[in-house]
Amino acid sequence: MDAIVDSIEKAYTEFVTAAAIVLETRETNGDQSTADVNSALANFHQRLVSFKASCDEAQEFVEYLKHSLGCNKFPGNLSYSQEQVFASDHNESLIQCNPVPIKADDEKTKTDTSTSKP
Repeated sequence: MDAIVDSIEKAYTEFVTAAAIVLETRETNGDQSTADVNSALANFHQRLVSFKASCDEAQEFVEYLKHSLGCNKFPGNLSYSQEQVFASDHNESLIQCNPVPIKADDEKTKTDTSTSKP
């Protein structure tokens, strides 16, 4: 998991750096399209594609973990507006959990209490 996070961080840093280079190159050339600007834009596009690929890889990893843990019923997008967050009572959860009750007479959970010592 650390490798995936490191990959995203590296791709993001390269993406932001490429964006800064495009801005600096355009400023230097007076917003005119030159070979330097075109090269910087091509590099920026390549870094954008790389960043997207890193994010997609992380998303695939999350989906794999959800599937392997049996958590397929998680909502796909857990986002809340600022109003929802501030309006909610801090003692309440934004996500309501409804645990499944355990049946007391389930054969797998029965224990023989007659032999147990207090």
